[in-house]
Amino acid sequence: MEMDKTFKPTVEWMSAKYAEMNNQLFGGELGECNFKIFTTGRGMEGGVLGWFKITSRGISVNRYTRRMSYRISDGISISGGTVTRENFYKVCQPQIELNGNYSGTEHGFLVTLVHEMCHYYTYMNGYVPKQGHGREFKDIGYTVSARSKGLFTIQRLANAEQMSEMELNDEMKAKRAKRLANKKASVTAVIVFTQEGKIKLTITSNQDVIRKIDMVESGYGEKVVKTNDANIIEFLFSKGYRKNMRSWRYWSLEEKPWIGELKAMLSSSDFEMGNIKNTPTQPQIRNNHPKMIFSIKTSNGVFETEVTTPNDLKRKLRERFPKLSDEAIEKLFNNNANYRMVENRRSVKTIIREVIEELMQNEFRGANNMEDSVEINPNMNLGLQSPLENEEGY
Repeated sequence: MEMDKTFKPTVEWMSAKYAEMNNQLFGGELGECNFKIFTTGRGMEGGVLGWFKITSRGISVNRYTRRMSYRISDGISISGGTVTRENFYKVCQPQIELNGNYSGTEHGFLVTLVHEMCHYYTYMNGYVPKQGHGREFKDIGYTVSARSKGLFTIQRLANAEQMSEMELNDEMKAKRAKRLANKKASVTAVIVFTQEGKIKLTITSNQDVIRKIDMVESGYGEKVVKTNDANIIEFLFSKGYRKNMRSWRYWSLEEKPWIGELKAMLSSSDFEMGNIKNTPTQPQIRNNHPKMIFSIKTSNGVFETEVTTPNDLKRKLRERFPKLSDEAIEKLFNNNANYRMVENRRSVKTIIREVIEELMQNEFRGANNMEDSVEINPNMNLGLQSPLENEEGY
């Protein structure tokens, strides 16, 4: 029997189902929420089924404590405070949005609504989760699944069964196909074969990231394959690997059941697997000479810096702690417990992330405290990732 996929949600339906699901699955703990059906903008072509957003401006999160705070301006003065469960709705104006370019079953949209409600739950106490789909999200997802007796299985992405209940309209299908084709044509797959037998993949369109990966990994003696072969890109996309440099990561491939097929495709392309040249564009970066690190704990986290000269360290301490007296600075400086020696070798992930952070340095920074906070932009999809994920590199 063919599934009826003609249902389209409305704001009124969302509001009613939100109240019903809140009582049934969340114990009535969720506060008020705003609702919207979107048909334009990011995600309109089927990239997402729904969003969770904090739509107020002036909301920021401390990257160390994960505590949210707010700033309110009336044009004359600025006030603010800490976000709590009691004021969360008033100061943050949370909003759940569903993609109106889809039609589907009512159950399919209800699963999406409940998924976004789980994201609401992870923010409602005024703390930001480290990952959008991390521990906090999984915990409430398990609870919701149990309370619904398995009717709702909360996952990071919509599964094949849920997507079979949804139908994207023809106009958006055409736009999506065109966008996907353009993306496939612009990206490069970078595959790293390590000396320990691991196989790592990243897909990016950013040439700075590609060059940095090549230089760093080759410098460590690994074999690096870079390809934009259309068949290989198509193959990797079909396996779900579609990320680009804005959310750079490595995927581990060595245990994938289809890795032999990928190796065969690589061998038949413009290069031979056994003859990958290992010639970094810059001198090898492996350096085992130790370096001295000055490290102390502060109320805002850990302050660390490499020690080059005594005067340089004292200058950094005065800049970082301007309210401390010269006597206090000398006390910190002379305390041997604040020093440690480390091997002078940064991880590949750290080095490459520095390139990405340089490209994105102003995108998620807080307006008042550049060092300790990250601003939550009203356009962020907080269901996709936490504002801290770009900071912490998850």
